[in-house]
Amino acid sequence: MIGAAIQKDVWLLVRDRGALVSLFALPIIFIVAFGSMFRFGNDSGKPRPIAIWHAPGDARGEAIEKALAATPGFRPDVEATPDDVRGAVAKEYVDAGLIVPATGRVELSIDLGAPMQVRAPLQGALTGVVMRALAPVPLDELPLPVEAKTPPGIAHPLENISSFQVTVPGNAVLFGFFIALTVAMAFTGEKKTGTWRRLLAAPVPRYKALLATLVPYYVVGLAQQAFLFGIGAAAFGMQVAGSLAALVVLTMMVSLCAVCLGFLFAALGGSEKQLGGVGSVVLLVMGLLGGCMFPRLAMPPFMKTLGLGVPHGWALDAYYDVLVRQGTGIADIAPSLIALGGFAVAFAALGLALFRFER
Repeated sequence: MIGAAIQKDVWLLVRDRGALVSLFALPIIFIVAFGSMFRFGNDSGKPRPIAIWHAPGDARGEAIEKALAATPGFRPDVEATPDDVRGAVAKEYVDAGLIVPATGRVELSIDLGAPMQVRAPLQGALTGVVMRALAPVPLDELPLPVEAKTPPGIAHPLENISSFQVTVPGNAVLFGFFIALTVAMAFTGEKKTGTWRRLLAAPVPRYKALLATLVPYYVVGLAQQAFLFGIGAAAFGMQVAGSLAALVVLTMMVSLCAVCLGFLFAALGGSEKQLGGVGSVVLLVMGLLGGCMFPRLAMPPFMKTLGLGVPHGWALDAYYDVLVRQGTGIADIAPSLIALGGFAVAFAALGLALFRFER
């Protein structure tokens, strides 16, 4: 009886093209979109053009242009006049420009109203280019005053990681939790058609009736995650810096948490239309707070803490460690696994307390 119920739910889900698209196709579209927007490392593409003007034969200008061309990630775009540089920046043809007069300060043409997170790295990098070009002693001949090192207690990261290394897990967690909506709507549909009453009338304990409905979606959730991470590795060059076992266990906990959340949604009740509207908003807000759309590393301290109030934040922190930090094992992500398990237990317990079997 239970096996037949599981087969029935899997068959219904396979036939639901809308659910399959939202669980498998949409994440790929988002991965491509987000990965293309936040490109860095080896997949950074073409060097960023920087407009520059200097008088013909001006030694300072030629030195800065040469230093700019030698800087990874930048490409000098020579303009005919200073106003052409300013115009290129104002019209957003380039992100910034350098105007080098014969004497005096070099003008950095850049939108000072741009967000600090975007403007500051570019402004600092171009200032460094100018300082290196105009230094009285070549900086390459001087000992480095600062050396960057990872402190003890933090695992070394992979070198030159791609944007997809972070984009894939972000979207996998975001859309992985959308299985919760599918679970909730499955319960609503079965109650509406009377299938749930017939299942309760069978000589099986009620917990088995619940498991018969939840287990198929847990399996589908695992298949979704395996598909997304497989595509990430095969098509987008995603790597696993840590333990593959840690990645598997973490994915199992994320899927379990998502299915338990779906059971809670079902217990709260409502029509399919209400679940689709309210539930999707709740999941998107949870994903936003947890860092699925914007990295928590770049969030203000308060938002970072708030992100740990949803399972998405814990899941993404653990995925980041497993995928980026070398040697990460199950023990290293144990706090996240415990937190996800706690969320799953809380969702399931609250769902059991609110679920009405006869309605």
